[in-house]
Amino acid sequence: MSFTIDWWWPLQEEINTQFNFSRLREEVSSRLVYRLYKPRGNLLDLISNNVVNIVGAGLTGEDLIPDGVKIAADGAVSACLERNILPDIIVTDLDGNLPEIVWANKKGSKVVVHAHGDNLSKLFEFSSQIQAINLTTTYPSSRTDCWGGFTDGDRSLMMSLNLGAKLVNLVGFNFDKIGQYSGDFSPRKLQKLLWAKKIVNECRKRTGKVKIFNLQ
Repeated sequence: MSFTIDWWWPLQEEINTQFNFSRLREEVSSRLVYRLYKPRGNLLDLISNNVVNIVGAGLTGEDLIPDGVKIAADGAVSACLERNILPDIIVTDLDGNLPEIVWANKKGSKVVVHAHGDNLSKLFEFSSQIQAINLTTTYPSSRTDCWGGFTDGDRSLMMSLNLGAKLVNLVGFNFDKIGQYSGDFSPRKLQKLLWAKKIVNECRKRTGKVKIFNLQ
């Protein structure tokens, strides 16, 4: 059964209202990312019919990462590299540990760059340093993909389900506190975690293909 995201759009509008996101800036980011980045590679081949492990920013020393395709959700790339694991894929809106994302990309990690209205300057800054495999935006366009999701973790999940993953394991997902690889604390990040929890639970309910490992 295919994974559809018709249910997602009312949630996106609630998010826009809560965080005062501008639809105009989202449209600007969509045009900008396509001009700056020229994606190469086939993301579908990496994910379709495979077991996917998404590593979140709440990873701890006790957490084990199962075998399978490994996706680092933005800042979680640092957690992977600390374990001498090179992620197969990094999903980022360019607010994680960017030097390590750039390094991992050069070593072979495939990078999915998400563009939105609040990362326009980062899109410019890293366009010459990151070779993307795929470009995503908050709303669909003819030149970018949109699979839904709000944080890099739940966006990685919805991407994997859309691309036909056999099973998705979530490792290092903590919805109650800011993970050590998420950067500085802010109340806004806690609000985003509540949304991530809601989105992940919706995906679990709709697919039966999502497992949360070591839930804190």
